[in-house]
Amino acid sequence: MKLILSAIIGGIVLFVLGWLFYGVIFMDFMNEGYGKIMRDPNDFKMWAIAVANLLQAFFLAWIYPKGYKGGSPAKEGFMFGIDFGLLMGVPYVFYMWASYPIKWQFALVDGIIVGFMTVIAGIVIGLIYGKIDGKKESTA
Repeated sequence: MKLILSAIIGGIVLFVLGWLFYGVIFMDFMNEGYGKIMRDPNDFKMWAIAVANLLQAFFLAWIYPKGYKGGSPAKEGFMFGIDFGLLMGVPYVFYMWASYPIKWQFALVDGIIVGFMTVIAGIVIGLIYGKIDGKKESTA
């Protein structure tokens, strides 16, 4: 049940953060970098973005308990989010810069946003899972 709950709530968090970062805070910046190669905003496939967020959250929530070391759920979720934020964000910067005719600065900001969103999702997933049975409190 925690898997499903954390996947749904994590997906919602990722979707809202994506809207906040890409649709509000960095909208003009991203439009400058990606505007010529993106779909028109009226043609976005919002259902596909929602599915992608839910899938990302599901896979994060599925992996989270496998690496849980014990201790504070918020701290474990943060560390998990950092690990996967780096795993997703750093290569993403290179993929985007290598594949699209954009300046590296746009790819860098995009990768930082992806990484930050993953950290927040990791914290949410950690808090939903709470302390996982059978794992001792970490002293480190």
